Amino acid sequence: MSESQLYSAYRRSIAPDADAFGNFPKETKVCEITEPMCNDYIKIRNYYMALPYNFMMSDSDWISVRNTVELATAIRFGMEWDMNKQADVALTDPAFHTQMYIRFHKYLMQKVMYDATQLVAEFHSAAFTARFLSTYAFDDLKELRNVETKREFIKKSYEQAKKLKEQIDKLNPTRASIDMALINENTGPLHINREMFIKLFKQDYNPKMVQILKNEGVYLGDSKNVQFNQVNKNSR
Repeated sequence: MSESQLYSAYRRSIAPDADAFGNFPKETKVCEITEPMCNDYIKIRNYYMALPYNFMMSDSDWISVRNTVELATAIRFGMEWDMNKQADVALTDPAFHTQMYIRFHKYLMQKVMYDATQLVAEFHSAAFTARFLSTYAFDDLKELRNVETKREFIKKSYEQAKKLKEQIDKLNPTRASIDMALINENTGPLHINREMFIKLFKQDYNPKMVQILKNEGVYLGDSKNVQFNQVNKNSR
């Protein structure tokens, strides 16, 4: 996407023709107490409806994240940000999403400093698995009135969630070490970065938010692959 096709980076609402416009997060049940107490036989009051942050990415965008450590860390990051607890306008404001992408970059770089075995154990824990699967719950089926549409929706959603789950299940210390090294070498996310943001929002990071996060020591700059691609574009 050329710069001439982008909206102003200062725009404070998601453009209706941007891919992100149709990818708002979905509510999912999250347990308020310890995970073993969260099951179908315990009273519903143990749950509340959370809205995990999803980077405004579609199912196909998630599946395109080939680095498993980055994928699992992004899901974990999203679970830590319940959008129901944020201001109502947050999800419609690209400046807010600029902040989230930049904060994820720093969060990921902190995670790859872990020991690979420790990181794998965290992602394979029962608590993470339960919360991961609940993120892909089919809460909006009630909106689908056509039976065939429902079946297709269930099938597609299940297949997408299964692919992601299988990808995370393949993560072992050896694979994690390789993926962590790739992220470190790239000095940041390989997929969920500024380029993904531009692809989804049809605009660049909000400059004012970037400056605020620079001042706070949160902004680490762009990943090397983003910098490299930007240099290539400018040299054409």
